Amino acid sequence: MQFKRAMLVLATAGLMLAGLPALKSIDAEAAFCHNDGSRFDEWRRVIKSEYKGQFKRSTLSKLDKVKYSTKVIRLDRGNKKSFKGTFESFYKRRSNGVAPIARRKIKQYKQYFDKAERQYGVPPELIAAIWGLETAFGTYKGKPLPILESVATLAYDCRRSESLFFPELIAALTIIDRGDIDLHKARGAWAGEIGQTQFLASRYLQAAVDYDGGGVDVFNSAPDVIGSTAKWFAVNGWKRGGDYSEGSSNYRVIMQWNRATLYQKTIPKLAKEIRG
Repeated sequence: MQFKRAMLVLATAGLMLAGLPALKSIDAEAAFCHNDGSRFDEWRRVIKSEYKGQFKRSTLSKLDKVKYSTKVIRLDRGNKKSFKGTFESFYKRRSNGVAPIARRKIKQYKQYFDKAERQYGVPPELIAAIWGLETAFGTYKGKPLPILESVATLAYDCRRSESLFFPELIAALTIIDRGDIDLHKARGAWAGEIGQTQFLASRYLQAAVDYDGGGVDVFNSAPDVIGSTAKWFAVNGWKRGGDYSEGSSNYRVIMQWNRATLYQKTIPKLAKEIRG
């Protein structure tokens, strides 16, 4: 239980930095985790009870509609396979063909890339690298899954519940509660990512911005994708005009974007290739 309490403190601190509701003090005991779906219905009832004063009834009722997803668990357990091998092989596989398209996107949306650089100090090539790597500029859909269901499953699962996905569940419920996105209906990748640069729910709340005047839509609006991604980097410590090579302070911000070392190294290398 001491470990669980320590993780609760860390998760609560992270939510507060993002401007999100803090986790309740009894969550570590009440919101138990389990490694199969046998107690998922019970877990949902506990969450609804503990947060009935914080979220609207209509928001919490969305949890009644989600199921324990064995597919999400299977994909989570197998995710490490995606990051095996050498950096050279990983880079070649993930960056293949991205740079030429990225250069075209930077020209196509020049006014928004320029605006993002002026406002947040994040260079176009860095944003374009992230955009290309995450979803091939919004063209890669994969086999999307219901976002709330994915996040709820991972929040219930013991492997990374309190350290990562329980806070993401609270963030997802906050998004629904505010009326931003119905994440019960919206679909994303298996870890509950939102939009074309794959924001987790807490990142969406940190950084999503309306860049074209049509309301925030990181699923369909390229300007919003550009502005929101740039804002996330700025909020997390990006230094305007600074180098982003490995070892730099800006590289440490890149490390916050993705935990995988191979992916972290790929982002600045690809950005420099795009820049030319």
